[in-house]
Amino acid sequence: MSTRIAASRPTILLAAIAAIALSMLYLISPVSAANFTPGQDGHPTTGESSDLKGGTATFTFEQNAQLNCDGDTASSFDFIVDYSVTGTLPVGATLIIYLSPNQGAINNNGGGDPQGYIDDVQSNFFPKDVGGLTGSGSFPVHVTVGTSFELSGGGVLGVFAQTAANVDVSNSKTNSVQCSEAQSVAESASAAESASAAESASAAESASAAESASAEQSVAASASGEQSVEAGTGTPAESQPNSSLFFNGSGPLATIAFSLILLASLGTLAYANVKSVRSRNQ
Repeated sequence: MSTRIAASRPTILLAAIAAIALSMLYLISPVSAANFTPGQDGHPTTGESSDLKGGTATFTFEQNAQLNCDGDTASSFDFIVDYSVTGTLPVGATLIIYLSPNQGAINNNGGGDPQGYIDDVQSNFFPKDVGGLTGSGSFPVHVTVGTSFELSGGGVLGVFAQTAANVDVSNSKTNSVQCSEAQSVAESASAAESASAAESASAAESASAAESASAEQSVAASASGEQSVEAGTGTPAESQPNSSLFFNGSGPLATIAFSLILLASLGTLAYANVKSVRSRNQ
């Protein structure tokens, strides 16, 4: 009896270790397995579709998307779309431009509900009337955020919605933007205004000094008193996106499952040890 139990202990230990390892993989896998691609759903959360009414055109986003934020909460996006139309697009043709997050934005802002975060972001869209469009050119797109979401890390892009038949109108996407970049742009603009004001004040002071010297001194002295002021310009450093948090993608269900598997494994080990001790005492 004791020999059989002793022989089975290594097997039980291996099984327990394997269970713990599998539970760890389960806990980690929701983050790495998500791999959400912006625009992969094809439509906004509410299901709107692009419809060119049988017309043919190509649409391409320029890579200069701009974002306005209130703190870490996105408030509006601005895009530029280049187009080239074959013939003229029929009256009623509509292009749907909507917002879509990348995986970094989901990891940083999704918390315990990554799908809910995706749905919130993709609820925001703009229907562009392209009926009568002809030739080639560009047009602006302004997307006001109606369903709010935070954007402290990662990024959100502008994408084109598919048709009702799930056919791509264009695979083009904007560059990724986040609120820290929007804030750095505002700070840079403020710094530029301050520098401009400082330059204007310095130029005014120099001009006033030159006029005073010209009134009191000879023309030669006045000429020698002329000065030129040269201001340096700085280039603001690019803001770096926050790195995504490793465990943000794992929800409470993953934690509960891990705990149950780990508890079962430890219970198996305890049971094996108790049986072993009893068999030795018989």
